[in-house]
Amino acid sequence: MHFVAFWFFIHAFQTFSYLYFTKLIDIFRQSNGHFTTQTLIDNKIESSDMTYFLLWSSLSGFIGLFVAFIISLIISIKRHWFWVNSLLTFVLTYILFRFDILGWIYFKRFFWYLGQRFSNMTIEFLFNGILLLIIGILIFFLRRTNKFIENKGLGSV
Repeated sequence: MHFVAFWFFIHAFQTFSYLYFTKLIDIFRQSNGHFTTQTLIDNKIESSDMTYFLLWSSLSGFIGLFVAFIISLIISIKRHWFWVNSLLTFVLTYILFRFDILGWIYFKRFFWYLGQRFSNMTIEFLFNGILLLIIGILIFFLRRTNKFIENKGLGSV
């Protein structure tokens, strides 16, 4: 269950990282696949903007993973669960994220669907990020999830 929460945290943090680069993303969306160097020059986008976009959009997922790991570790210690489970989940998620096999490319259209209804890109990414973060937090803290982890089943909670 914590693996799923890690997944949501990674993609929530990545979505939040796009808030700073809405101008660049808007230019890319409007180019309809014909994104050229001249497009960047015309819109006064510097190479450093592209570099920071690539750096922060990549790094933010790892930050989300680390935050999720800290939360998982605190919950595990507080509930007297074996803390190595959080560590193993962190390592597994890191490897899958590093090699880009978490399936985000397939699932983002579903999780970003509601946010794309907004005409303002800032609101779109903020809404999508908050939605993903709330789902991740709920997975960590719902009593039903914790009962499941404690092997008490999902029956009466």
